[in-house]
Amino acid sequence: MDLKQLKEVWRERGFRANRKLGQNFLVDKNVKNNILDALPLKPASTVVEIGSGFGMMSFDLASRCGRLFAVEKDPGICEIMAPLFRERENITLIRDDILRLDLCGLAGREERIIVFGNIPYYVSTPIIARIIEQRKCIDGAYIVLQEEVADRIVSPPGSKEYGSISCFVQFYTRPKKLLKIRKNSFYPKPRVESCLLALEILRSPSVQVKDRELMFKIIRKAFSERRKKVINPLSGGGFMSLGKDRWKEILETCGIDASSRAENLSLSDYARLADAVGESPKEGDERRG
Repeated sequence: MDLKQLKEVWRERGFRANRKLGQNFLVDKNVKNNILDALPLKPASTVVEIGSGFGMMSFDLASRCGRLFAVEKDPGICEIMAPLFRERENITLIRDDILRLDLCGLAGREERIIVFGNIPYYVSTPIIARIIEQRKCIDGAYIVLQEEVADRIVSPPGSKEYGSISCFVQFYTRPKKLLKIRKNSFYPKPRVESCLLALEILRSPSVQVKDRELMFKIIRKAFSERRKKVINPLSGGGFMSLGKDRWKEILETCGIDASSRAENLSLSDYARLADAVGESPKEGDERRG
C-alpha cells in the first residue's frame, strides 16, 4: 500500500491518525526496502511486528519470513486489515497491546523470534524494556524510533546522552543505529527525526555482577542528580544506609574517583560498585556488632 492508496482507504473508512497513539505510518518505499534489507530474515524466520498498521511493512516482511505475527492495538485498523491479512496464510493478526502480549508464547518451544516495529515514540522505552524482559525467546529486535532516544541508548560513558537507559539496554543487548529516517518518510509527518535501531540480544549480560537489581538501583540513584559528583546522590537520602564516608571508601576500593559524575562511570564500574556494596555491612549493622 503506497501513500495514495493509504489516503484512499482513510477517506473510504473515515479513518484519522491518532497522534496520542503515535500513529505515523512509514510510506517511503526506498526507506522500507532499506529496512527490509537490514533485517536478518530467512525463509524459516518467525517475526513479530509491533504496530502493523496498514501493512506498509507487513506483506513484505511476510514474503521474506516463514511466519509473521502482526500485532496492532487500534481496533479500527484491525477491522480494516483483518480481511487483507487473512489472504496471506503466514500472517496472523493479533489485536493486543505489545506491553501485555506474551511474545514467547507466540514462538515454539525451541524457536527464537525476530521483533520488528515502527513504535510510538511515547512508549519506546517501555516497549524496549518489554522486549528485554522476554529476551529468552528473541534473537534480535529492529525498532524504528525517535533518533534522540536511540542516541541515548547507544551512547558510551562520558557522553552527555549516556544515562540509565544506556546502561540498562547495553547490559542485555548490543545496540546499533542502522538507518537514519527523515520526517518526510512518514504520514502524517512526525515532529522528530527517526532511525532504525538494532538490538542484538546477548546470550549473557555484557558485564558480570552478583546482584543485577542492586546494580540498576545504584545506576538510577547515580543518574538522579547527574550534574553532581556521583558520591552526592549515592550518599543522599539514606540510600542503602551508607553514609558519605562509606561511599567514598567503596568508590576508592573500586578505583573510581569520588568526584566523577554518573556519566563518567561504565557498566563495569557500576558492576564493581554493586558487588562492593553487596559485601559492605550497613552502618546500623556495624553499630550493632
